Amino acid sequence: MWSELDPVVEQGWAGNATFLENAPFIVQRRDYKEHIWATFSHSPILDAGVIAGALTIGVETSAQVRAERRQVFQLAFIDALRELTNANDITATATRLLGEHLGATRVFYAEADDLAENFFTKATWSAVPLPALPAGGRIRDYGEEISASLRRGEAFIVDDIERDSRTLPYADAYASLSIRSLLVVPLFKSGRLIAGLNVSRIDSYHWTNEDVIATQDVAERTWAAVERAHAEAALALERDRSRDILENMDEGFVLLDSDFRVVQVNAGALRLEQRPASEVVGRTVWEAWPGMEPSEIGKRYKRAMAERIRVKYEHCYTYPDGRAFWLEMNAFPYGDGLAVFYRDVTETKQAEQRVLAAAQHDALTGLPNRALVFEYANHLLAAAQRSHRHGAFLYIDLDRFKPINDLYGHEIGDRLLQEVAKRLVKCVRREDLVGRLGGDEFIVVLHQLGAIHSAATVAQHILDALSHPFEIGTLDLSISACIGISEFPQHGTDADTLIHAADLAMYQVKYENRGTYFTYTAQLDDRADATSAIEARLKRALQHEGFVLHYQPVIDITSGRVASVEALLRLAGDRDQLIGPDQFIPIAEAAGLIGQLGEWVAVEACRQHNAWRKEGLPPINIAINVSPLQFRQRGFAQRLQAIVQAAGLDPSCIQIEVTESTVMGNIDDAIHTLKGIRFSGIKVALDDFGTGYSSLSHLSNLPLDKLKVDQSFVRRLEHDNSSKAITMAIIALGRALNLEIVGEGIESEEALMYLAEQGCNLAQGYFISRPLSATDFTDWYRKRTTTCEVELSRRGPESVDAVRHDSFPDREPRYSAERPNGSVT
Repeated sequence: MWSELDPVVEQGWAGNATFLENAPFIVQRRDYKEHIWATFSHSPILDAGVIAGALTIGVETSAQVRAERRQVFQLAFIDALRELTNANDITATATRLLGEHLGATRVFYAEADDLAENFFTKATWSAVPLPALPAGGRIRDYGEEISASLRRGEAFIVDDIERDSRTLPYADAYASLSIRSLLVVPLFKSGRLIAGLNVSRIDSYHWTNEDVIATQDVAERTWAAVERAHAEAALALERDRSRDILENMDEGFVLLDSDFRVVQVNAGALRLEQRPASEVVGRTVWEAWPGMEPSEIGKRYKRAMAERIRVKYEHCYTYPDGRAFWLEMNAFPYGDGLAVFYRDVTETKQAEQRVLAAAQHDALTGLPNRALVFEYANHLLAAAQRSHRHGAFLYIDLDRFKPINDLYGHEIGDRLLQEVAKRLVKCVRREDLVGRLGGDEFIVVLHQLGAIHSAATVAQHILDALSHPFEIGTLDLSISACIGISEFPQHGTDADTLIHAADLAMYQVKYENRGTYFTYTAQLDDRADATSAIEARLKRALQHEGFVLHYQPVIDITSGRVASVEALLRLAGDRDQLIGPDQFIPIAEAAGLIGQLGEWVAVEACRQHNAWRKEGLPPINIAINVSPLQFRQRGFAQRLQAIVQAAGLDPSCIQIEVTESTVMGNIDDAIHTLKGIRFSGIKVALDDFGTGYSSLSHLSNLPLDKLKVDQSFVRRLEHDNSSKAITMAIIALGRALNLEIVGEGIESEEALMYLAEQGCNLAQGYFISRPLSATDFTDWYRKRTTTCEVELSRRGPESVDAVRHDSFPDREPRYSAERPNGSVT
C-alpha cells in the first residue's frame, strides 16, 4: 500500500528482516497525494521456522508530529524575533524562517495601502536565485480572484497555477517570476487589509491546512513585532528628543526617586541654581537645598509624593549676591518618584507688577485710580476701626476745567490735570492718599485727623494751592475747586458710603458757593432722595405730558414790539407747583433723558406756534434752547428739521439757542451742525456770550444769526464799569459781524437804556416780562401791542423813550432768572 515500506517487506521475506517496533515513516497517500506521518510495527509469521507471512501494523501520527513541529517552529521563530528591534530585520528574518519551514522557493512580506488596492514589498527571501519581485503594484494585476479573496480576508491557495482556472489567465506573469504554486495569507486589523505573506514554489505543490496555519501565525507575529519595533523606535526617538529638549531648554528639570534623592538634573536647573551637578545629584532635595523640608515647598513635594498628585506653585529665591528671582515649579509623579520642572518667571512677575500698577494707577497723572482708591480705603477703614482712628475723604471737583480743555485742546487740559495732581500730592502727608476718580474729579484720603491736621484745614490748603495760576507753556491758566468732605467713622465705615457722602457734600458746594468746601450732613441724603424722585418724575412726565412751556418775550428795543419769545421748560410738581430747570436739567442729562426732553420741547413749541396763529396772533418766532448733550447727538440737525417740517412751519419761525461753551467744545463739528441747521432755514443764536472762552477767529467762522449778551454782565451794568465795558465790546463785535444783539437778564430801566444807547437790537428780562404760560402770553401780547401802538403814535418810532418802563405795564420786580448755562429751558 505504501511504497515507502517495500524494502522492509522484501528484506523480511528474504529472511533478513528484523522486527520493527513503532518505527516512524513519512508516507504519501496515493489517492490524496498528501504526506502523512505514521509509525509501523512489522513482524514475520513463521510456520515450522519458515516465513509464511508477515504482520504489519501502522498508526498515523500526523497530528502529533505537526503539533510538535509547529511548536518547535514557533519557539524558534519567537526566539529569533525577540532580540530584533529593526523592522527590516524582523521582516527579513520572518520570511527566511517561514520559507525554510515550509520548504518554499520564495517568501515575501508586503503591506497594503489604505484602500487595499496596492501592495508594497517590505522583505523577500528565496531559497535559490530568482527573478526580482517588483517593489509594489496593484493587487488586481495578479488576478481578480486573488484580489477579491484577500479583501474578504481569506487565504488564496493554488497548488498548480497552470491547472487552476483562477490563475490560468495570469500563468505567464507568474511564470516570469518563477511561481508555479502559491499560498497568500492576508492580515486584517480593524476590518482592513493591512499586510500579507506570499509563499510560493517553482513546482506544483499541495499546500496543507498546516501550511496555512503556520503562515497565518507568522503573519500575525511579524506584524506585531514590526509594530513593536516602530513603537520602540518612536519611543527611542522621543526619548532622544526629550533628552535633547531637557538639556537644551531654559527651564530647569530635576528627577527625584521615592526617597527624594536627585537622580537627574539638566543644564537649565544648574544654570538657574548657579551651582555644579556634583552639589545636587545623589543628594536628597533636603540636603541639596537646606531649609526646604519644613517650608511650604517641602510640604508640597511631600504631598505630591504621598498622594501621587501634581502640584504647582511659585516661590521667590535669593541668589548669593542678594538678587531675588521667582521660580514657577511644577511637580508630578513619575515612576515611583517625582519629576520637577521649574522656570524663571522673574520678568513675568515684574511685568505683572507693572500691569497691576498700570491697572491701579491713572495713566495720565500716575495717581491711584478708582479701583486702588477703594481697595486702599477699605483696608484703611478696617485698620482704623480696630485702632479707633479718625480720618476723612475729600472729594475734589475742578471748576472751569472743561472750558479750558475745550478751548485749548486736550493736550493743554491733560498737562493742567498733571499739574493739579502734583499740587494735591504736596498738600497732604506721605501716609495720605491722593487719587483720580476720572475726568476732573480727584479724591484725597486722610489717614488720620488731628487738631492741626483737620479735614477743613487740608481742604482750605488745597483750595489755596489751586488758586494760584498754572503755567502751561505760554499760558497762565486759573481754576478753582469744589470740595466735599466726609469723615470716618461718624459718616460711615466703608469706602462706598464715605465717598458717596463726600460727593453729596461736593455737589452742595456746586449748588451754593463754588470755590469752597462743605462737610457732609445727613440732610444731604434728603437732597439725594429728592434727585431720585425728580428722575422718576421726569420719566413719568415724558410718558404722560407732565411738562409745560412758558414763554418769555423778546422785544425790539427801537419799536417796543414783540420780536420773538424764548420757550422755557417747566416740570409739573406737587399741588400745581412748577419745578424750574435748574433742578431737573442736570438730572435729565445724567439720566440720559435730555434727548427725549429736547425733542418734546421742539414739538411743543411748533404746536404752540400754530395754536397762536389760529387764535389770530401774527407769526411769532420761538427760540428753543439746546443742551450740549443734545447738540452733540448724531443726527440732531436732521431730527430738528423733521419736527419743524412735520408741523408745517416756515423754518425761519424757529430759532435754536446754543451756549458758547457748547459750540467751543468741538468747533469743527459744531460748525458742521450749525451750517446744516441754518441751511434748512432755522435761525441760530449764540447764548451766554462772554463766558465761554471762545476766540474771535472761531466766532467769525460760526454760522450765526444772533448774539446774546450773558445776563451776568447785564445785571451788573448799573454798578460795574467792567461789565459795561464788556457789554459795549460784545455789542460792537456783534454789529461788526452783522448779527442781531440780544441783551438778556434785563431787570431795570437803566440797563435797558444803556443797551439801547450802545446799539443793542433786542431785549429780554423780567423788566419786560416774566416767563408766561401760553394763555397768559396771548393776553399779555394783545395788551402789549395796544400799549405800544399808542406809545409809538405819541412819541414817534425813532424815540428811545419808547422803551421807558412806563411802556411795560406788566413789568416784574428785580429778580434773578434761574436758568443754568446750556439747559433746554
